[in-house]
Formats: sequence, structure tokens, C-alpha cells
Amino acid sequence: MSEQPESQEETSSGDLASEFQELGNNLKNIFVSAWESEQRKNLQKELEDGFSELGDSLKQTAEEIHDSDAGQRVKEEAEDLRDRVRSGEVETKIREDILSVLHKVNSELGKITQPEPSTDETAADDPGDE
Repeated sequence: MSEQPESQEETSSGDLASEFQELGNNLKNIFVSAWESEQRKNLQKELEDGFSELGDSLKQTAEEIHDSDAGQRVKEEAEDLRDRVRSGEVETKIREDILSVLHKVNSELGKITQPEPSTDETAADDPGDE
């Protein structure tokens, strides 16, 4: 009797392994069928065509912007900014603005941190009261 459970175990584990193998084969067949299906091929073609049209549209839009008055103004302004950066004009202006702001901040902070003279101290310092 002790041999019968072992043979059932072997049979059931064999069945389990074969079922997993069959499951793997079935999944493989499903994936291969899906990959080779006309629906997948059509979807891929639609995506490729859509991306191609999108690229063409973006290229055309970029060319239109480049050739437009607004595009030319943007290009000229970018070139002007590039020239000002190269000449140091932008750096000088930024430096002046930062120095001005820092001077104002320090001046205001100086007013806050300086002790205000009390009324007793101002009266003692005034020679007309003596």
C-alpha cells in the first residue's frame, strides 16, 4: 500500500509538469499567432504611417515658421541676444542690476539693524538743555 501513494505522486507531478509544458506551448502559439496576425500587421502599418505623417507635418510647420515674418523676428532677436552675450553687454547689465539690488537690500537692512537713539540719549547729547 505504501507504493501506491508514491506512484500517484509521480503520476500527479508528471501530469503537473506536462500541463505546465502544454500551457507554455499554448501561450507560445497564441503569441506567435497574434504577432503574425493581419490585425497586428495593419496596426503596425497604421502607426508607421501616422508617425511618418506627423514628422512631415512638423517639418512643414517648422519651415513655415522659419519663413514667416514672426519666425524671422525670432531669429533676428536670437542673433541679437547672442551678439550681446558675446560682447559682454548682457553680463555687464546683469552685474549692474545685481549690484543695485544688493545695495538697496543692504541699505534697508542697515536701517533695521542700527539702534535708534533713545529720547534720554538725545537729550544728554544736546548741549542746549544744560
